[in-house]
Amino acid sequence: MASSAKDKGGSGTPQALGLGEAYSVKTPEDNRRLYAEWAATYESAFVVGEKYRYPEAIAEVFAELVPLNAIEMVVDIGTGTGLTGTYLSSLRTESVIDGIDISPEMLAQASQKRRADGSLVYRELFERDLTKFVTTPNAPYDALICSGTFTHGHLGPDALDHILSLIRPGGWFVIGVNNEHFLGKGFKEKLHQLTNSEAISEPDIRLIDVYEEGSAHFGDQASVVIFTKNLTFVSRRHH
Repeated sequence: MASSAKDKGGSGTPQALGLGEAYSVKTPEDNRRLYAEWAATYESAFVVGEKYRYPEAIAEVFAELVPLNAIEMVVDIGTGTGLTGTYLSSLRTESVIDGIDISPEMLAQASQKRRADGSLVYRELFERDLTKFVTTPNAPYDALICSGTFTHGHLGPDALDHILSLIRPGGWFVIGVNNEHFLGKGFKEKLHQLTNSEAISEPDIRLIDVYEEGSAHFGDQASVVIFTKNLTFVSRRHH
């Protein structure tokens, strides 16, 4: 069922957590526990403190490469506190954006994000486990954007199968993947498989910096994978 993030709040005492904890999670339940603790301090302690620019960088790639007239409805998967959607809404002001995340506490933060005109960034927010096939009542969307979710301890290449049904034939995907994760977990092979099966177009892959200069993590990069869903693709979802 859809989760109204406005009805969910954080739990426990907020803690200043970081990459060590994020990369150490192994299961969806680990993720729920981590982000329940992290939601309240994520932006102040991590995004600002570590000079994290990943959401902004992904939104810039999306705005540069996805044709303006090709999309109206966008789904932001791994929404977190809503930074990716917020940056995207400033660059594509007419976009209707929904969000999906496993953490109701993070979605509660995202539900408060507003556009420059004062309207909410997200039309609807849904609590979903992206390690399984997912959909929403509003699918299919015209495009999907994602930052920070395909990384150590989170989503691997098989999750690409789980999200194809979210997007209409001909729709766009702009997905950031931690570069070490991309190189070490078989993403190239998975993308090759999806391309050969004619599920997706040949991907365009670009490298971006995840952190600003001056961050202790400056030099960490993500591979941004950009492709479209082929018009003839039929979802192979298994129950």
